[in-house]
Amino acid sequence: MLGTTSHLSWPRPVLDAQPLLARYMTAAHRTGLRILSVLGARLGLPAGALAEHHRLERESGDHVRLTRGPPRRSADLPEIQTPGHTDFGTVTILFNWLGGLQVWSDPSRGETGFTNVIDPAGHGGPAEWLWVVPPPPGRAIVNLGDAAVKLTGGVFCSGRHRVVPAPGEQGANPRYSIVYFVRPNDDTVLKTLKASGIPDGGDGEGDAITAKEWIIQQSAALGNTIQRS
Repeated sequence: MLGTTSHLSWPRPVLDAQPLLARYMTAAHRTGLRILSVLGARLGLPAGALAEHHRLERESGDHVRLTRGPPRRSADLPEIQTPGHTDFGTVTILFNWLGGLQVWSDPSRGETGFTNVIDPAGHGGPAEWLWVVPPPPGRAIVNLGDAAVKLTGGVFCSGRHRVVPAPGEQGANPRYSIVYFVRPNDDTVLKTLKASGIPDGGDGEGDAITAKEWIIQQSAALGNTIQRS
């Protein structure tokens, strides 16, 4: 997409939109790195420590996903369109205009603390799926993924989420979303980084795995096949 590596045989609409998609990828990646910079500083990581493992010009699993969820078929919920999961990568930038995204709430981890999450039953109840309010125009939803967990020894958490048809009157419309996944470079070894705010987990090279191997393993566990050179 960015002209740095060979590509698969894309359909004509993708080829025609390549300049637009490339601009979007560059902007979304820059946003993801800015988020990582702020979070890394809070952990005491040196400037650029996380960005070093997420260079846009190097091969990685970064990608754009354009999705269309069909309208709801009945008044009953949920018709699960994307089952509960955590993202493989480090940061996910999500734009969407309708409801339908839900996050898993676990009371044992305390209050959610998010102003854009609706908990109909109130905090402190049993674990359940909570609705995420669509972001205002020009704003995005940000998720942290499993690679962020591995790089910080579990200090960062990856949120479990799923997608169902939008609730209420929104459900009569298809749900479109644009997602950009910031993933570590293929050759990044996914082991805990050293910083004052990260506990020393004592993991060694023998326990580590590269980001490319990790993504292939995680995808295979979901029944997918990835072929990447």
